[in-house]
Amino acid sequence: MNRKKDLVFFVFGIYFVLLGVLAVINAFNHPEIASPLWFCYIAVFLIGIGILTQNSSLIATQVNIMAIPIIFWNIDFFYHLITGSPLWGITDYFFVGGVNSLGNFITLQHTYILPVSLVFIYIFGLNKKNLLKWSFLEITLIFLASILLYPPAKNVNCVFSSCINFLSLGSPYYQILWFFSVFLMIFLTNSLLVYLIRKIRK
Repeated sequence: MNRKKDLVFFVFGIYFVLLGVLAVINAFNHPEIASPLWFCYIAVFLIGIGILTQNSSLIATQVNIMAIPIIFWNIDFFYHLITGSPLWGITDYFFVGGVNSLGNFITLQHTYILPVSLVFIYIFGLNKKNLLKWSFLEITLIFLASILLYPPAKNVNCVFSSCINFLSLGSPYYQILWFFSVFLMIFLTNSLLVYLIRKIRK
């Protein structure tokens, strides 16, 4: 039984690690539509490492940061997929003609990365110690890298302007809102995650 579990962990871990690497390579090959620093690419790779090493804290850190944005992404994606019309404009890039199929395959990880991550957190158990600290530190580093290494036109990780079409706010007010919103989302997700895992594993 342990061998079967280890094989499952290995397969999922390697898949996400390779998907993360593939995403970065594709971003370098198509800088007009992607950037290696998009958080979703970083998260996929780190979740793969977390699965391979059975480190639920590493996985949970990514979940803290990505859970709420991914929920919004999926609502926008499936609305556009079903109705043929954009909702908030978050996933419009997926439906634009001429986008490479590899990029679309990579971006579809948004539809399954969250539930898969939650399953592995449940399997491994969750150590909540320093979870918020690491989540805040990681997103701060990502914010600084995105804003220092890329021009506003790229808007990597939505740090210069909102990726949602109904929100418009200029600098520096937008960046203040970005930090407040992201930190609040991390705090809420972490609180809910810790509570749910504790209740389910009782």
